[in-house]
Amino acid sequence: MFVLFQVVIPIFAIILCGFLAGRLSLLPLNGVQSLNYFVYYFALPALLFSSLSTAPVDQITNWNFILTNLCIIISCFVLTIILFKFIFKKKFPELSMYGMITTYGNTGFLGIPLLIAAFGQEAAVPAAIVTFIYDLTIVTLVIVSFEIAKVMNKKHDEQEKILPLFGLIVKSVVLNPINASLLLGIIVAISQIPIPPSVYVFTEVLGPAAGPTALFALGLGLSSERNVFKNKHYYLSEFIVLLSLKLIILPLLAILFVYYIFPVEDNLWAVSVVILSALPTGAIVYVFAEKYNTLVKQVPLYTLATTVISIITISIFLVVMIE
Repeated sequence: MFVLFQVVIPIFAIILCGFLAGRLSLLPLNGVQSLNYFVYYFALPALLFSSLSTAPVDQITNWNFILTNLCIIISCFVLTIILFKFIFKKKFPELSMYGMITTYGNTGFLGIPLLIAAFGQEAAVPAAIVTFIYDLTIVTLVIVSFEIAKVMNKKHDEQEKILPLFGLIVKSVVLNPINASLLLGIIVAISQIPIPPSVYVFTEVLGPAAGPTALFALGLGLSSERNVFKNKHYYLSEFIVLLSLKLIILPLLAILFVYYIFPVEDNLWAVSVVILSALPTGAIVYVFAEKYNTLVKQVPLYTLATTVISIITISIFLVVMIE
């Protein structure tokens, strides 16, 4: 009960405030985009850079931690592909989009703010590393799958596509504010480049705004998405399997790996992996759905449904993991 009242309820109360602000017309619903842009381009990059650039090098190069997260992601991704290929008869490369739905969590706008609110600033380092691993691995898998399919369909020489494909992966993974700030922070930490104190004052003032703003914006966004549940372009069986894989199976796999297969010594880092695995599907999945014209009508429903249901499942995992 202590964990519930001291950690879980305050976090989701911020989301509720955003939801009520939208439902009661206290704020315009189109303000969601502005709040998200503020978090995405300014507050969150500042927070991540500040956390990583001052982190000990041995934390950033914790290969056991990196390997553990890779195994968790790939295990769930492969499990999803197997289920949807042999049970639901889906085909390549559409299978990779289902894999993205069940593995790519909303780490930037929910996971990192939630962990920092629950455990303090020290949770930002493992959260940042996990975020980058997820981005690099899942985005690469999806892009490679669809680009290989294009090559096969057009019967072009695959070697001719290697350079453009590499460029597409770099652009999608590296050239966004969150991952760019992660890379910059890692470079500064490893190389020990001296940074003016004024830069850290700037990031330490701006960064803490990422958490509450992202959570509030999430609630505000949910208040305007009720019509998504009227979507009929999905099969209930697929819907249930996807939700189960994302919100239950993936965090259970995380528990298996971080506590039994590749034990993570730092409990905060282990808990961070589990909670980040329990996050709802990230909004960026819809960007790839549109880009490759795959599951365009279904992804918004899956994203919203996992977000709403995750309020319950994340609360359960938080209480269990902390106690």
